[in-house]
Amino acid sequence: MVKMSENSRRFIAKYLPEVLNADYPNDILAPLNGLIMQKGFDSFEDGYNAFGYEAQEVYDDIFDSNFDD
Repeated sequence: MVKMSENSRRFIAKYLPEVLNADYPNDILAPLNGLIMQKGFDSFEDGYNAFGYEAQEVYDDIFDSNFDD
């Protein structure tokens, strides 16, 4: 089971429910990255929109919780 905060779990359940019970972090991180690229930017120049910031926090939480330096 992939380690993540409860907030991240709720986000994944809402936007990527098909990977919520993944056994490996990369099985969540790859589709989450795709979601960020698809919905997380207003434009390249403007950077992240509100959804992008939230999704990136979830990505960082999952990455940091499952991989050592």
